[in-house]
This record gives sequence, C-alpha cells and structure tokens, in this order.
Amino acid sequence: MYNNYFGLSESPFSIAPNPRYLFLGEQYQEALAHLLYGIGSNGGFVLLTGEVGTGKTTVCRRLLEQMPDNTDVAMILNPKASVEELLAALCDELGIIYPPGDQVRSKTYIDLINRHLLDTHAQGRNTVLIIDEAQNLGVVLLEQIRLLTNLETNECKLLQIVLVGQPELLELLARPELRQLSQRITARFHLGALSPKDLEAYIVHRLAVAGLNRPIFPAATLKRLYRLSGGIPRVVNILCDRALLGSFVQRDNRVEVATLVQASREVFGNEAALQLSARDSWRWLLALAVAAGLAAWLVGFAVAAWVADGSRTAAFTLPTLETLSNFSLFESSSADAALATDDGGRVSITAVADGALAAEPTVASSEEPVALPAVAAPAVQPVPSAVPLASLQARAQPLPTASSRLPESLPDSLSTKAFSWPVQPDTDLGLVQAYRALFAVWKQDYDPRQNPVVCRFAESRGLGCLVTGGDLISLQQLNRPAVVSLKTPGGVVHATVLALNDEVARLMVSGEILDVPYNELAQRWPGSYSILWRVPPQYRGPIWPGASGGSVEWLSQQLARLNGAVQLEASNQYDETLVEQVRLFQMRRGLSVDAVVGPKTAIHLNTLTLADLPLLEPGQER
Repeated sequence: MYNNYFGLSESPFSIAPNPRYLFLGEQYQEALAHLLYGIGSNGGFVLLTGEVGTGKTTVCRRLLEQMPDNTDVAMILNPKASVEELLAALCDELGIIYPPGDQVRSKTYIDLINRHLLDTHAQGRNTVLIIDEAQNLGVVLLEQIRLLTNLETNECKLLQIVLVGQPELLELLARPELRQLSQRITARFHLGALSPKDLEAYIVHRLAVAGLNRPIFPAATLKRLYRLSGGIPRVVNILCDRALLGSFVQRDNRVEVATLVQASREVFGNEAALQLSARDSWRWLLALAVAAGLAAWLVGFAVAAWVADGSRTAAFTLPTLETLSNFSLFESSSADAALATDDGGRVSITAVADGALAAEPTVASSEEPVALPAVAAPAVQPVPSAVPLASLQARAQPLPTASSRLPESLPDSLSTKAFSWPVQPDTDLGLVQAYRALFAVWKQDYDPRQNPVVCRFAESRGLGCLVTGGDLISLQQLNRPAVVSLKTPGGVVHATVLALNDEVARLMVSGEILDVPYNELAQRWPGSYSILWRVPPQYRGPIWPGASGGSVEWLSQQLARLNGAVQLEASNQYDETLVEQVRLFQMRRGLSVDAVVGPKTAIHLNTLTLADLPLLEPGQER
C-alpha cells in the first residue's frame, strides 16, 4: 500500500529470502566466504548456524547464485522425515529415478545415488546437498547423512553437504554419538544479530534496492528499532514494514518513534516482550513471526469495522482513540474491507452489505472535492460493537461547544499543587465532546450522530486529520488546537487543548473550561495527539521533488509570499529552485530538512500565510 507513497518500486521489508536484498555486512561476507571455501575444499560437511531470523536462508539463496556452473545442487527444506523419505527426496532433487512403492530399502536409494554421483563426477561435475532447518534432524538421520559422505573416489568426496540450522544444531552435533560427523566439518560459521551500526546500513541497503535513496528512518527511530528488534533482521523487517504502513496512513514522510512503537504493539502485542536477551531471543522469534501475520489480519478486521458503508475515500477514526469506534454506523462486526491506492497514495475502501467486497482505486477529477489524507486506526485491540444511535443521541445531547465558553486570555501562571483533575466517568461522551470542541474552534458544528466518522466530516469541510507523536513543545510548534487523551489519577480524560503558552494550558473537558499548569499537563501528556489543519488545493499527500500540478503551484505561491516576491505566475514544477526554498524554510522552522512537503510543513506554511486559523498562541511564530 505504501510503495507509491514513498516512491518505492517494491516492498523493501518483505520477509521472503530474496538474495537481492542480502545485506553484505562483514559477517555475511564472512559467512559466504566460509561456505564457498568449504564447498571448494572437497571436504565432507559445511555448517552454517544462527538465531531465528538472522538470514541463514537468504545467505543460502545467495550461495546458490554464486555456485560454479559445473555444480549440481540439491536443497532439502524440510528434513523431518524417515531415512527412506530423506533419501527419496535427495533422489528427487538430483533427478534420479527409483522404483515406485513404499517398500524401497535404504540400500537401493544409496546404490542409485552412488551410481549417479560417479557418473556426474566422470563428466566433471560436482554435487552439493544443502539441508535447511537441520536442527530438526535426529541422531539417526544425521548418521545416515554422514554415511553419504563415504561416497568418494581416491581424490575427493562425491557429495558436499551444507547443514543450515539454529543453535540447537550445535548442541546436537556436540553429542558423543555424532563425534564422527562433527570431525568431518571443514568450515563452520555462526550468524549473529546486527550491530547498531550495521542495522542502519541494513535499512539503507534495503530501501536503496527498492528504489529509495532518501533516509526516512531518523536516528532516534533507528535507536528504538534496535532496542525493539535486538538486531534480528526478520524482526527488523516486520517492524519496518508495519511502521512504513503507519507512516503512510498518517501521511508522514518519515517514520517517527511513536509510529514505530505503535507498530511494535500491533505486531507483537507488548513492547516489553521484545526486550529480549541475546541468549533467549530465539525462543520467541518464531512465535513473533506468526503473530505478525495474525496482527495483519486483525488490522484488516478492525479497519472494516470502523469504515462506513459507501465511502469513496477511506476515512477512519483516529488511532489510539479506541472509543471513536462507538460512532461507527457500520453494524456488521464480521465485515471485511478491501483496500487499494491511487497515484496519490490514498487508501480507497468500498464495503457493501452482507460482507461482500468491492474495491477500486479512487479517481479524482478536477471538478471533484479534493480528497484529503485519511487517518487509520491501526490498533490491534478487539473492536467494540457500535453504540446504538438512540443511545448515542441520548448521551450526546445537548453538548456544549467551545465558541461561547472561552475566556479572553490565559492567566500568567498557576500553582501545580492547587490543581486537581476532574473524573470523566463516561469516556465515550467525553471523546464526543472533545471533538465537538475541536471543530467548534474551526467554526464547524460537528454532530457525530449525522457524521459518525471524524475524518470524513473534516474532509467535507476542507480540513485534514493529523495524528502525530510528540511532546508539548511539538504541539506548540504546530500551534493548533488538539484532542488528547490524558492519563490522570482518576483515569483517562479526553480533552481539547484550546490555548497554550509556556506557563498555562487551557483545556475543555466534558464541556468545562480548565486552566492547567504547563508542568502538570506535561506530566500527564501521552506522547500523541490529534489536530485538524487546512489542506492546500489539490493536496493528496506529501509533495515530493519532481512533482507537478496544482499543489506545487500553491507551494510556489506561499513561498513567494513569504519571501516578499511578486510572482505573476506560480511555478507548477517542483524543480531545484523550489527544493532549495523548501529546505531553507524547513530548516528555519525546525522541521526535517528533506524538501518533502508533508502535513507538518504545510501547517507551518499555513500559519504564516493564512489569517483565519485557530491557533494555540495567536501572534506567536513558533
């Protein structure tokens, strides 16, 4: 879904063992060198071990690409079998014809294999057997495999065997009854986790192979990624794939720490479960990989439950705010949804009755309203059933708005000790009131009974939804009212931040105005919040260098106004001149200097060029 959005030619973090994506760091180069040396030394066995997910199978695929032309390779991926089944599988791989039926004895297979190996050796060809997941081999099978290396001439072994497995294989080979096999291993290598330095290079390599040469994982995100993954490549891939999807849904142009942490919770259930020691991590990783697939299914299920029927462009309730699903009119709890993306990277979901599905890319014409970024709710928690309309109406009416309740100015300061948080017993109603207050400061009357999906209503009013991570300083920099879920001593409180300075914040909670000391709010701050923002004309996603069209014209006009230039005709090409102007603007505003105009850059442009915006600190250019 996110490939077009980020300019990728294919998914860079697939867990399939694609040898094109093998990161040839120092240890992987050494692993390949050991394997090639062992195969070329006419010895008996070559051993490659490593923790689950460290890339053993991918190394083997790269090894196959580097095999000499005169080499025949047999590869057995599932060695859990009887001796006869294993020998039959080897015959199948080498194209050896053997008698049909289940009564074929081991000696028959071995005689046929020996004859085949002698014939191929006479033709100047070598034969290599690679057994993956070799830790599943028992002592009997390993002894039979050892006997295969007795097939030899006076000069060399006729069969080279590569054993690939998890660390348990080392324990198995250390048993006294397998000492003869262990003594025949001519080359061995153990793959470990990536170091923090290699992790960064690994991410850059995979993105480059997929066609992206721009860093989208900041240093802080990479540091947290290493903590969450332990440097295990498969876990890195799963987390990065889900984090890129989350960034796409939130219309971010890079992966923030909060998005990565949310991705880890969705995929693995509990961030703490990922704080694994190197010694114990292998015990969990197989279960984690299975959890990733389950999480993907659950996300699709949750999305279906949150999407109203007949939507042209996806409009979701906001992530991390589970109770917004109570506003949904989509009554089927077992319905599913199909997703597609258009050239602008938007998600299109069409859901029809009785669970039937139909999906197609959204096509926007110049006469249609501009489709705004939709915000997904990627949480994996079970989706609560929809609240009946009659119940919602009874609870949500009447609801006070913010327009007539705001005192003219904030106090200079407040005492933290004197402040006490109210209890919000009905959190669903509190969330409704918080969003009504947010829309009120944008001079919009929001009624969740008529418009159950927040972002769809915002889209119809020319507004975009942005859910982002960050502290109070980041909210001050964006300078927009926000909805936030605060963790107070009395429980979760949904509030609307209406005004804010370095001493005091003005909040609306359950229709009542509260002036909260800055430090007290910072202490309760959850690290994420939701805001509304004015979307530029024809804006469908981040504006990348090289783009063209109406959104680029808008960008050119805004920068010209800021620079005091008189521009009769705005440029509609995002060329190098415009790129340098955007980079300079981003640098001055403390944004990521990447020349990509995402929602945050557009919000800062709006602050300086539009006069009718609701701001947290009017007159402050933060």
